[in-house]
Amino acid sequence: MSSSSRRGWIIGGIATGALVLLGGAIAYARDGGWHGPMNAEHIADHIEHGVKYALSDVDATAEQKAQVTKILQSAATDVHGLMDQHASARKQLQEILSATTIDRTRLEAVRVEELRFADEASKRILQGVADAAEVLTPEQRTTLAEHLEKHRRWRHSGG
Repeated sequence: MSSSSRRGWIIGGIATGALVLLGGAIAYARDGGWHGPMNAEHIADHIEHGVKYALSDVDATAEQKAQVTKILQSAATDVHGLMDQHASARKQLQEILSATTIDRTRLEAVRVEELRFADEASKRILQGVADAAEVLTPEQRTTLAEHLEKHRRWRHSGG
């Protein structure tokens, strides 16, 4: 494998892992986790736990774990803040689709707004992923990507 394709694989693995970690925390918060909707403190705790777990096998220092945690918590907070906009759009969709006549222009406006929301959220998540990846050494990123790939294969093989 060439160094450029290996580098792409490593970056893809890290991005995937961070997106899963961050996306999982946000989805967990949105859907209520175990005890109802989560607040910012619960999201922060969930990310802290996930970072400790994800970085435990890459010999990350306590300082690196703290930096990555702070970066991903900030990204999660920003993205979670956008969820109110998403909830408003879902309410609008419900109103549009339950009306006597479907207002296709308004429906399209909601769709466009939802795409803008998704784009803004994905940009913020990717910024957090890149910032977090820069905290780790290339060797740590390689090890993390390998662990994430093993975990992905394990999950998709049924155990």
